[in-house]
Amino acid sequence: MGAKKKNAGYRAAVTGARGILKILIYICLLLVLLFAGKTAYDFGYDIFNQQPAATARDGVDVTVQVTESMDEKDVGELLIENGLINESLYVFRAQVIFSGYHGKLLPGTYILNTSQTVDDMLEILSGKNTEGQPKPEDAAGQE
Repeated sequence: MGAKKKNAGYRAAVTGARGILKILIYICLLLVLLFAGKTAYDFGYDIFNQQPAATARDGVDVTVQVTESMDEKDVGELLIENGLINESLYVFRAQVIFSGYHGKLLPGTYILNTSQTVDDMLEILSGKNTEGQPKPEDAAGQE
């Protein structure tokens, strides 16, 4: 009879340990899901809530040169280096894709402002908005 009581105590302990282990696994899964959800939300927020690098009052004109050999990643790096955007390169590339300007950026010399949003800059870099931009012959005359 003593052996039966030992087995019963052991089984109760194992069952309790399994229950605690399951609860800990569920808590870990919940934390992973919360972290993934927050990360996805922040990424989406950065993509669709575009904020200029400076206010309209504090905006600075910056001249950038986009060459034919540059892809969208290179253009993003150029804009980040010149202080025109504050987003990460991943956010910029997602903005290009979702904006409809994917594959439409043209080489040339452009005057961009730190008070412009990424969509405003992409509109200029794609040639859709040429207001205030140097004409191709002006850029050739400067070289």
